[in-house]
Amino acid sequence: MPVYHKSTTLVLSLVLFVLGIYYPSLFAPLNSLDDIGLYQSLLNMDSFNIKDIFFPGGAGSYYRPVLFLSFVMDKFVWGLSESFMHLENIIFHLANTVLVYAVTRRASFNLLNPSPVAAFVAALLFAIHPLNTEAVNWISGRTDLLSCFFLLLSMYLILKRPVSFLHSCFAALCMLIACFAKETAIFFLPAALLFPFFVCAEKIDAVSLRNVFRKSWFHMIVFCIAAFAYFAVRMVAFSKGDHGVSRVLSRVGGSEGSTLLIKVRLVLKATGFYAKKLLIPFPLNFGIVHVSDAYLPLGLLVLVGIVWLIYRRTLPAFFVVCAGAVGTSALMIPLLFFTWTPLAERYMYIPSAFFLVGVTLGFQSWEQCTKYRLPVTLAVSCLAVVALYGTATRNILWQDNLALFQDTQRKSPDFKAAQNEVANALHALGRQKEALDIFKSYDEPSNINDQLGLKNKAVALVNEGDFSGARIILTQLLANPGKHEISILLQVLEFNKIKVVVKRATIKEVYAESVTLLTRLIELTGDPFYSYRLGIVNMQVGEKEKALAAFTTVVRTASLTAYYRKPAEKLSKELAKDLAK
Repeated sequence: MPVYHKSTTLVLSLVLFVLGIYYPSLFAPLNSLDDIGLYQSLLNMDSFNIKDIFFPGGAGSYYRPVLFLSFVMDKFVWGLSESFMHLENIIFHLANTVLVYAVTRRASFNLLNPSPVAAFVAALLFAIHPLNTEAVNWISGRTDLLSCFFLLLSMYLILKRPVSFLHSCFAALCMLIACFAKETAIFFLPAALLFPFFVCAEKIDAVSLRNVFRKSWFHMIVFCIAAFAYFAVRMVAFSKGDHGVSRVLSRVGGSEGSTLLIKVRLVLKATGFYAKKLLIPFPLNFGIVHVSDAYLPLGLLVLVGIVWLIYRRTLPAFFVVCAGAVGTSALMIPLLFFTWTPLAERYMYIPSAFFLVGVTLGFQSWEQCTKYRLPVTLAVSCLAVVALYGTATRNILWQDNLALFQDTQRKSPDFKAAQNEVANALHALGRQKEALDIFKSYDEPSNINDQLGLKNKAVALVNEGDFSGARIILTQLLANPGKHEISILLQVLEFNKIKVVVKRATIKEVYAESVTLLTRLIELTGDPFYSYRLGIVNMQVGEKEKALAAFTTVVRTASLTAYYRKPAEKLSKELAKDLAK
């Protein structure tokens, strides 16, 4: 059979594997963590423009315009069909699987030992790796899928021999787009800069170093330019403050947070844990909170191994080093206290692609040895069967939010954020008393993610008429809101609205706080809708000049199709006439 026919057959087999194993994901509901909030914000979107997506203004932490653009397409192309949103994730995973095949094939040609079978094995193991189920099943996990797609495309381009200026430019552009899908893609940069040294057959000395720079200077420069462009665009996009970069610099840099020894210990444990997860992903857990100190020696061993692979400078070694470089971002998360969990399986989605390419290339020579062919085939087959079982059962679990979060709580019993999601799932099923009991069990938050549970506790107290208890909780949350600040501010505004409706307070009594809250929301989001609400609040207490200023801002900044724009125009004209009298 000709090679191209064999390759076509293998790629079609990969397509069937991915679509078959992830078919149950089409019927998964919106996950209560992030998915529902994302869905509701998209539902309320009347229009969009590319400029606002890439340059939202205000302050922020996450800058993922390419990711958000894909969700906007879900709104205006698919009509926010949940199944189609899941299908899009599956298609991106399928595209990444095919790219793993293509990258492995091109890399094996560079080794002068092309093997479509080895490329198929790498792609198959990536396609069915149980570690990747979280990124594929979670709609909000699309950030890893998109970023991985562009990084794999970048890798495919730089593997082209001989490398050209045009290929390097397109590869650097792909890395930049990957960063716009997820910030951590910037950690691909060290691997890209090291790549010319791994394909250099000469022993590295002063002369050979000069030769590498002479042949590859343009490659290194364009990647550095792409990295600079990313941070420059990000700085302009968050014109009022980049909380994400500042938090990384303060936490990891050492101006706040743990001592250096504790940080090193956390990084080593995370390194060992993720290395083990790449090889042995079980048990799978959506909320990983604690990692045993037993991973410390393994983490140290992995770091030593990376140094040794850099010294070896083989192409298979490069891919493992690349996995380590991209995976470095995950090692910082335990220091930031910024995400749902300090460790997560989805963080290994991109590293797993490069790791499997490197390992497969390393063992590729065994395929040529007849005496190893049978045991290697049996070993790969056993791995595939175990992976298929793990992925299939996990995909089924993701179809039920309650079952998923109960599984998470069982594996991480001290993780209060998981308890909160169990309560949300119970509430969605109409089991309000069970949900209320969980909400009311919250006390002091042990980390930033527990604030979601405390916010829900405040809602439960308001529903029972305990406004003073709810006020205490919301005041406590506002003292250290972290990444949940916007949702907490909105909850306090809703709390004040309810107090006025049930006559527990007057509009004038909540006016000053409402203005402060809305002003902060405008600062954080740049959304003109909050300016509209600010105008309404000012009108209610007779502050006509302030109301006119707020409505004028809405008219100047809101989209022409925004439903609140015409009322703002009408009110601003009426106020202008009143003030002119």
